[in-house]
Amino acid sequence: MKTSKGSFSRRRLIKKGAAAAAAGAALISSGGAAFGQAPAVVTARTFRAWISRGAGRGRTTLQEIRLRPATGRNVVVRTEACNLCYSNVGAVLGIQAAPPATGAATPANAGLTGANTNDMALIQGHGGVGVVEAVGPEVRRVQVGDRVCVSGTPQCGACYHCLRGRADVCQLLGRNLAGDLAPVADLRDGTPVYSNSHIGGLAELMITPEEWVVPVVTKANAVDLGMVLSCVSVAGLGATTTGTLGVVAPGSVVAVVGCGPLGLSAVQGARIAGASTIIAIDPIRVRRELAMKIGATHVLDPNVEGDRIIERVRSLSSGPTNRPWSGGRDSGGRRSGAGADFVVEAAGAEFVRPKFESGPDPSGILPMQQAYQMCNAGGHVVTTGLVRGTIALPAFLFAIGGITHSGGQAGGANPMRDIPRFVSMLDSGQYDAKSLVTRVVPLQDMLGAYEEVAYRTTVTAIMTA
Repeated sequence: MKTSKGSFSRRRLIKKGAAAAAAGAALISSGGAAFGQAPAVVTARTFRAWISRGAGRGRTTLQEIRLRPATGRNVVVRTEACNLCYSNVGAVLGIQAAPPATGAATPANAGLTGANTNDMALIQGHGGVGVVEAVGPEVRRVQVGDRVCVSGTPQCGACYHCLRGRADVCQLLGRNLAGDLAPVADLRDGTPVYSNSHIGGLAELMITPEEWVVPVVTKANAVDLGMVLSCVSVAGLGATTTGTLGVVAPGSVVAVVGCGPLGLSAVQGARIAGASTIIAIDPIRVRRELAMKIGATHVLDPNVEGDRIIERVRSLSSGPTNRPWSGGRDSGGRRSGAGADFVVEAAGAEFVRPKFESGPDPSGILPMQQAYQMCNAGGHVVTTGLVRGTIALPAFLFAIGGITHSGGQAGGANPMRDIPRFVSMLDSGQYDAKSLVTRVVPLQDMLGAYEEVAYRTTVTAIMTA
């Protein structure tokens, strides 16, 4: 039977289409190996990790655990450095938060990041830097050998908030409860082990979904990189340099309330952004001195200033003239020009009583109120501290005072957009990481260093693995 030339061509096209479909199916089943990604990792590797069993049920212990296969979008990262974040003190040390101020309501899980009330085995820590050792078959963002930041804030790129430029509140962020976690390893007795908040930085390996991972290209050493890419430094730089939650304008007056590593990073961010006056506020003398070293122009002790602290900030924000018709800052009237143009609140609550100087309010409410009130009309306030209780503000000021306010995870930083920028700030010398790192310890000495963080006897502790 004769076949027309057209029929033969159609038959060839059909065969080619079937072959292409088969190749596509093979690609999918292989986990995208044609894109250079490895298939799912099947391994019995053991590694050390700091494990806790339920919120507040005792100190975290260092244990050897067995890695599960990296499946789906999971990424296995060999940890280089991890910041010992103050907000994780309760979960790591197994202690309760300090009592709130009288009449303040305390959430049941105050200060316990990603905490669960059951007896899950959790690898503690929520962030770090390292090198990718293995990837699941669906991973596209990174490859084996990449140096990465495991961010405290995910960026899926597809949820409602990510699509609107607010990856700091990516909807994956809240999915860290027991029902959303998948085991990444096993204890010796077979008990499944999970990563706190999908991260688990206090270990030789971090096993996390790719949405939490950001590739970085740098020759910076692990400790400096661990500092600039810690959750607190990302939040401080995010609040002052990204413009997501507000803009620090060149020549502006910036006040930073609280000079832990987050506030000190905000001081640096304000300097990098070109602020002319940077007022750093903290009760601990060594932190005030460090703030002056890295960019603050003035420092204030809230214990010394007391109720005068708002007026002190206003007085320090005055310009060369107070003539309103000449563009000056008039200090009177309902629309006073006095006060900071941009305020970063980074004080937060005390989880334990510090051994160094304590602030005027362990709940963190008073510093947050003062941060709002020291801002000028038309200025902006970014709040980052984890406080306990309910905040009250003067109704008139809140209603028509002209002050705008933003609150968001990581100071508004979008990880994939901003973390590489922060690395560039480190590499160029704009961000001083070395001055902020006051304690470096190996994995096995983590608990002692975390106690120093809890009692505020060090500024920033970095664990290396």
